[in-house]
Amino acid sequence: MSSDTLTTTIDLLRHGACDGGQIFRGHTDSLLSTEGFEQMSNTIGANPPAWDCIVSSPLRRCADFAEMLSIQYNTDFSLQDNFKEISFGDWDGRASADIEQEQAPALEKFWQDPSQYPPPNGEALADFHQRVSHQWRQQLLHQQGKNILLVCHGGVIRVLLAELLGMPLKNLSRLDIPYASLSRIQVFHSSGKPDWPQVQFVNTVYP
Repeated sequence: MSSDTLTTTIDLLRHGACDGGQIFRGHTDSLLSTEGFEQMSNTIGANPPAWDCIVSSPLRRCADFAEMLSIQYNTDFSLQDNFKEISFGDWDGRASADIEQEQAPALEKFWQDPSQYPPPNGEALADFHQRVSHQWRQQLLHQQGKNILLVCHGGVIRVLLAELLGMPLKNLSRLDIPYASLSRIQVFHSSGKPDWPQVQFVNTVYP
């Protein structure tokens, strides 16, 4: 990279395990379980990078932990509604096992190609992609050159990785994003050139 290149670093932290068991947890505002809090704490570790800001989904499984970190490390903190998880419509908040038993064909189609077969009354994947991508561009525009921690959801991280890697959205379920996993994207900005994003790592913890 040339000396005039500016680098924005975005660390993507998925929330940990939640109270309520295995449900379609889209817009359902579940709380982190004790296990989930410990998972996220273990991922962050004792010596995380010096963030310039922490950005979070407003859902409490992300926001509660993100706000705690912002206080602990005296870091700017903001909530961004566009980084909420996708809405699963009629399935949202319902047990995964119940949906599998009651609507197995629809569920199978959804897993195979969520871009064409959303849940009943669920958010279209194209709309989800559009709002997440819009907010991503806004973060890069207004926080260029910063070190950012984004605390969000598995679906949000999958969409961002798929876009940067040129993956079709129908293949999102091929990306495994475990609870409390950490991924990093760096975006290099050079005058007169398009931004160049690069995935640095996926599903790890701070060393």
